[in-house]
Amino acid sequence: MTGHQFEDEILKECDIRGILNRDLTKKDAYFVGKAFGTKLINMDKNKCVVGYDGRISSPELSREVIRGLSETGIDVIDIGLVPTPVVYFAVAELFPGGGLIVTASHNPPEYNGFKFITEDGPFFADDLKKLADISRSASFIKGHGNSRKENIIPSYIKYLSGFIAPSLKSFSIVWDPGNGAAGATLPFLINSLPGKHRVICGEVDGNFPNHHPDPSVESNVRMLQKAVKDTKADFGIAFDGDGDRIGVIDSEGYLLQGDQLLTIYAGTYLKENPGETVMTEVKASQMFQDAITDFGGKPLMWKVGHTNQKAKMLEQNIQLAGETSGHIYFGENNGYDDALFAALKLITILSQADKNLTEIRKTFPVYHDTGEIRIEISKSEREKALSEIAERLNSTGRQFLAIDGIRASCKNGFWIVRGSNTLPQLTIRCEGTSELDLEYCIKDLEHQLSLSGIVLNIELEGKKV
Repeated sequence: MTGHQFEDEILKECDIRGILNRDLTKKDAYFVGKAFGTKLINMDKNKCVVGYDGRISSPELSREVIRGLSETGIDVIDIGLVPTPVVYFAVAELFPGGGLIVTASHNPPEYNGFKFITEDGPFFADDLKKLADISRSASFIKGHGNSRKENIIPSYIKYLSGFIAPSLKSFSIVWDPGNGAAGATLPFLINSLPGKHRVICGEVDGNFPNHHPDPSVESNVRMLQKAVKDTKADFGIAFDGDGDRIGVIDSEGYLLQGDQLLTIYAGTYLKENPGETVMTEVKASQMFQDAITDFGGKPLMWKVGHTNQKAKMLEQNIQLAGETSGHIYFGENNGYDDALFAALKLITILSQADKNLTEIRKTFPVYHDTGEIRIEISKSEREKALSEIAERLNSTGRQFLAIDGIRASCKNGFWIVRGSNTLPQLTIRCEGTSELDLEYCIKDLEHQLSLSGIVLNIELEGKKV
């Protein structure tokens, strides 16, 4: 058999992802299966769990992946339409070996892709490059694997139910899975919880007819904010397209950022585990670092991306981590990011707290920030800009963090610029302790970008975090 070369643009840091029928095709899916199957066999693993999200193209891509896997001798457990965390659960608890889900997570409907896992941990970065090498060189192992369908959602819900404390309060909660894959499992979890529950955008629909499935962006949670206020609910919970990221709205309609949520989880965790490390990523607010220190813990910043975070957790035995985007990782859940699990943990914490969510949020110190700003730019252009900015900062002796993009301190604040792991974009964020400090940071970053030929005019709206 001749080899097959993947488009370079679809090989991301944490997964494979691209625009369907432009960067990524069903032929790619077939060769992803053959390459991943070969890799698993070489790792002495002979089973692979395969699921797919709610995108229109996902069932067909799943069939092609399964065909490729089976031709290497891998036995496939086809679990059908599920959120990504169900694949993680299946590999960790039921079928050790490997796992793959057809998904493009929170990307627009025209995208699709693949996330991978093995029982040994994350599968990413150099692992994906090796898959591409196997495919290009046609170094496939030949075999005849079996494939069977299995509904493991009942086992997954039973697993989650084991974490439901008997003392949960009866909250009024509005849920928004964003027409994503979490809608396939959410009703079963709700049935296990006390209280009053309302679901909006619950039907799985790969066209995402109501809003974009990224709950970290304010414009995508407008329906949930309105529903929470209209029903006078205690809070609202949203999920992204494949159910591994959580977004939370308090009773006043405020969207909590992922690092704010992580701070809430960390308060409880560090009471029980004083002195432990809690990890986040380079976009996180100074508020998080200060809070973890105040709680008696050790804050750590690391690279953005679910596989980067999981690998660091394994390396340093970290039991709690999270990102501003809403990925939250719990050691007690095998270190995986599962938004339904995160929701359950939040409900448990709030059941035991002497303040409601809105009151807790109002105890956070106020910082001013731009929010996350994204600039469409090619991979080569963003790599060139980051290299030039780093060189200029080094030449002036200015200190900055360079573990993932560039995070530079400025007057009572910071700015960060980095390349997105999932889209052809530069991601930017500025933060200051006051509006004047924020303006200073913005001007400093705009100046650095302009020297690299990137014009950015940020309109400051006095946003606070």
